Amino acid sequence: MQSKVQFPDIRVLLIERNAQNDSLYRFALEDMAFYQITSATNTEEALDRIYFTTPGLIILGDDLYPQSAAEFVFDIRAGKTGAPRNVPIVMIGTFKAKTTIENLRDAGVTEMVSLPLSVESLRLRVLAALKKPRDFIDDTAYAGPDRRRREVEIVKCKRVPKPAKKAADNNSNKSTFDI
Repeated sequence: MQSKVQFPDIRVLLIERNAQNDSLYRFALEDMAFYQITSATNTEEALDRIYFTTPGLIILGDDLYPQSAAEFVFDIRAGKTGAPRNVPIVMIGTFKAKTTIENLRDAGVTEMVSLPLSVESLRLRVLAALKKPRDFIDDTAYAGPDRRRREVEIVKCKRVPKPAKKAADNNSNKSTFDI
């Protein structure tokens, strides 16, 4: 399996407290042919790194300080850090509670990778963030990538799923979609 993604011109900011995790993530990114990787161990260092090198991709670990990951992402999306507001942000962590995932999504995280990490899972999320970017929403209530992953028809200001193909097991009356 060829894992080279070839993004040599994209600057990556890797923010991770744990040195072993930083090394693992860096190895995975280098395997994807990212060559401009800058590391930070906390959000204050990350702000310094952002000032000197504008990142085209941010990879976050979930154990950040002095700000939490959600607070840091919110500040990026609000334009308070100097990073481009629409920069893709991939979060790596142990998402134990649904509310954690919702908070990160609402803060503006582009993609999430759950631990334990595989190089392939990180590669897929990075590819999704860079090669299939979602529209950037800039509203008073939310700034970040469009949280919807599918196109749906809008009828009277409500989202409804597009009609699905008939299922072989006659369950075609069930409509599901991601938000």
